[in-house]
Amino acid sequence: MGAGIGTALAEVAAPGAVSAPGPAPVLDPAAWLKAASRVGDYLAAMGVRHPQEVERLREAVRARLESRLATTPPEDPVESAIEETHALLDLWLATELGLEGDVNTLCAARAAVLGGELPGWGARWAGLSERSLAPEIRALCIAAVPEPAPLTMEPNPIDLFLHRLAGRLASGFNRLLSRSANRAATTRGHP
Repeated sequence: MGAGIGTALAEVAAPGAVSAPGPAPVLDPAAWLKAASRVGDYLAAMGVRHPQEVERLREAVRARLESRLATTPPEDPVESAIEETHALLDLWLATELGLEGDVNTLCAARAAVLGGELPGWGARWAGLSERSLAPEIRALCIAAVPEPAPLTMEPNPIDLFLHRLAGRLASGFNRLLSRSANRAATTRGHP
């Protein structure tokens, strides 16, 4: 088998994973049936339609969902299953391309495989193909944004109108009070 969902399933059962004491929680069968149907629809929308591929990916999603259930119960199993399907795709792409934290390349790779121009990617994702698709995926990737180009920016002090006005008013009052005090002192005979 190829480097598809087997890698993702190994990660789910990886040592160091948080596990609840006692028996592992099981997903409600009725909730899983509903979620499995939606996962199948989601996979079909992605272009994965071969029954064997769909079944393998559904089982991988179910395993991830049950692993997730061990730490946090899902509010909506269907929504959680779709999230896990998306996460499974991203995990496969990162593994297939050897990406570590390169979000831009991951997004470009996702767009490349979902664009429909790469035949057989579903079989590789499901672990049914041995042939690596990394060169083809990289060839289809298009940089979505220009490279980051940090610019230096001169500090621009903020000059607040009210702040200046308050300062002017305060100095005006001080002058007015000083003059009044000086006049009162001179009328009383004090220099």
